[in-house]
Amino acid sequence: MKRFLLVIPLVIAAIATPGASAGDDKAIIVEPDSGPPFHSLFQLDISDHYITPRGLNVENEGVVFQPLALFFFDLYSDPNAFLSNVSLTAGVWNSIHTNESGADPGYWNEVDPILGLTFKFGEHWTFDSTFTQFVSQTDSYPDSTHMELKLSFDDSEYLGAFALRPWLGYWLELDQKSTVVFDPATSEESYYFTVGVKPEFSIGSVKFEFPTSINLVGEEFYQQFDGTGGGSGLAVFSSGVKASVPMTFMPEDFGNWTFYTGVRYYNLSNDGLRNGNRVLTPNEHRDDLVQFHSGISVFF
Repeated sequence: MKRFLLVIPLVIAAIATPGASAGDDKAIIVEPDSGPPFHSLFQLDISDHYITPRGLNVENEGVVFQPLALFFFDLYSDPNAFLSNVSLTAGVWNSIHTNESGADPGYWNEVDPILGLTFKFGEHWTFDSTFTQFVSQTDSYPDSTHMELKLSFDDSEYLGAFALRPWLGYWLELDQKSTVVFDPATSEESYYFTVGVKPEFSIGSVKFEFPTSINLVGEEFYQQFDGTGGGSGLAVFSSGVKASVPMTFMPEDFGNWTFYTGVRYYNLSNDGLRNGNRVLTPNEHRDDLVQFHSGISVFF
């Protein structure tokens, strides 16, 4: 229970800070359109790996189930104003594995509370500010808290089918590390930038997305075996394809159901990141990782 008490400062910080929003890189955020002031999203992702956006290969055996629940509250909306919408998002993400692992071995690996604000402005721009907390259910690492700022631009009005939908993210460790620590005495909270695009197109009712991004990390974001910094610069390149189709046979009163499936490729370029993965998954020493995943999402 004391772990969840740590969420309270996140709630206070997000409400008091102009800019906290749902944009954690685990969550698939569906921002509310005009209509009811409250929406919700429930999603179950099933995968053969648990690979974080930071390139950590947490689990590569068995099946990984990652349920997500998000709740959206429309705080302000004026489609004719420069600032057209402000919404609050709260939720929780989990990772449950069929392979028992961790310092105190278990199947429930992690739970992450999520809280933030989203601002839409200037017709095509979105700014997200998100606070997250990583809580290990297997006592494998201390609870850590983080903030992500993300600026996105929707260029589909100008480029149509060739739109890139670019975005820029800044991810900051606020308390404790979010990566593998070899020497706690020398570890320091750090940051990384993400530059990404998400082109998409549809064939009939099937939508195809191609999310692609790179992570540029600070010197101390990862640690090497000797406790020194893992090095700055390019750390992770990832790209993938995801196909989704609406499940129109579900009754409308049960929400909007979508089935999706995809594959994601990761290339790891940081020595500290490689060292961390040698500890997490000692049977998979590769700089190139591939993750297959499928799932169902329901939006109300």
